[in-house]
Amino acid sequence: MKSAFRQSMAWLHTWVGLLLSWVLFFIFLTGTVGYFDDELDDWMTPETPTFSATVNESMPVLEQFLSTKGADLKNYSVSFPVDRTQPFLTISYRDADNKRQRVKLNPYTGEELTPRATAGGQTLYRMHYRLRYIPTKIAYYIVGVATMFMFLALITGVVIHKKIFKEIFTFRPGKKPTAWLDGHNLMSVMSLPFHFMITFTGFLLLLYTLMPLIMNAHYGDGKEGRDAFFKEYFSRTSVKASGISEPSLELQTLLERAGKEMAGKPIAWFSISNSGDKNAIFEAGSIHENLSDSRDKWVFDANNGELIKAQIGHESSKSFYYVLRSLHEGLFASTSLRWLYFLTGLLGTGMIASGMVLWTVKRRAKAIKSGGGSFGYRFTEGLNLACLLGLPAGIAMYLIANRVLPVELSERALWEVNLLFITFSMFILVAVAKATAKKADSAWVSLTFLTGFLYALVPVVNAITTDNNLLFSLLNQNWVFAGVDVVCIAVAMACFVLGNYLNKIFNVKVKQQKHSIDPDFKRGHVS
Repeated sequence: MKSAFRQSMAWLHTWVGLLLSWVLFFIFLTGTVGYFDDELDDWMTPETPTFSATVNESMPVLEQFLSTKGADLKNYSVSFPVDRTQPFLTISYRDADNKRQRVKLNPYTGEELTPRATAGGQTLYRMHYRLRYIPTKIAYYIVGVATMFMFLALITGVVIHKKIFKEIFTFRPGKKPTAWLDGHNLMSVMSLPFHFMITFTGFLLLLYTLMPLIMNAHYGDGKEGRDAFFKEYFSRTSVKASGISEPSLELQTLLERAGKEMAGKPIAWFSISNSGDKNAIFEAGSIHENLSDSRDKWVFDANNGELIKAQIGHESSKSFYYVLRSLHEGLFASTSLRWLYFLTGLLGTGMIASGMVLWTVKRRAKAIKSGGGSFGYRFTEGLNLACLLGLPAGIAMYLIANRVLPVELSERALWEVNLLFITFSMFILVAVAKATAKKADSAWVSLTFLTGFLYALVPVVNAITTDNNLLFSLLNQNWVFAGVDVVCIAVAMACFVLGNYLNKIFNVKVKQQKHSIDPDFKRGHVS
């Protein structure tokens, strides 16, 4: 009975994993890269240096900017360069035509910074839940369904491999089929808590889309109901101007008043609404400091400095949601912890990738004996190959495009993304065409080398088009630029080593490839 149950779980694990593996690989890889989204934003705008400055250090430049705008500036917000997510002094306001404007300034000199148009790291990060080229809501449903099946695959995987801790120390590299199984198990078990956490929290973050009935029952259907819910949820302060003039306090006075209430917490941002009006409002907030994403906010009367509301922490239900969100996105993480997120994300990506390869390897001996296997087998191997190499190659092309596309190009950011998916699409066409033509072996080798070449090209193109070559970055301790170069070189070297290894394997005589499947592999309970 137990054996039959485990075998049924093995079947479920295999086919759920395979059918969703292409989407899950896309989600995991782009999500993992997204842990350094702000750093990639910096790398993709090399003409704009990043800064770190306190409120007092930024004030002369801010006051000079505000004085040039005069009394017509009634509503504006300011973000100070106090953490990795905000590397500039940023001012947002509405101009005389009521159009929203956003200015980035050097907090020390007041120089306006005009970075090149780029999709940046934020676009890669958003791809892991919004995908691309399809309506956002449909993307949410696709990602939500894939996440549910990922959770199911994790549970069935634990059921199948009952000796889970023993398998941490089991790796048989000399046995071709079992090596892939052991590698898959090893990457799965090493970061199993992370896999469960990231899958569970990712699903809960999509609850508003996947399970809207509870929200609709309380707030009503349609856009009005959703707007009412989110207005209450995010506690947005909205006060209309009265039309009655009343002088507001000096900005420095308001900041000092906020500083006293914030008890030493650094001011990360502030906003002023209806300046010079009886209903003038001043809001100030702190940076993200803890797991509950408690970005505390204080609201003052801008005319007399009286505290209207202090939003410190969240009620229990909202705190629970924000804890899950922080765990998923690593918002609270230091640099070292962010690297740990990145590495465990790579293990998750590797787990999915090794599962895809394992499906192919387990059926390869039978396919060789039957003259190349069925069309379905060859087509699936082509898709696996295209996904495993095409998406990484596309990301490399995305970085190269950022450096080589003309800065003045219209819709430049869009073309960076387009080139990513054009590269991905070309890999799909080549991989599927070669696999269905029974030439998958040569496709594995050539596309692996091509992916390595693209990653090797990234630091070269960066050195040619900017002053931030690897040596310069290391000498000047510019760890963002050095980090991108080093990671790309490491990926390129891994691809070249893998390509050489695959080339040797596929050059083995056909009679040596037709050996029977290892008995240990048959007992791996993978169907």
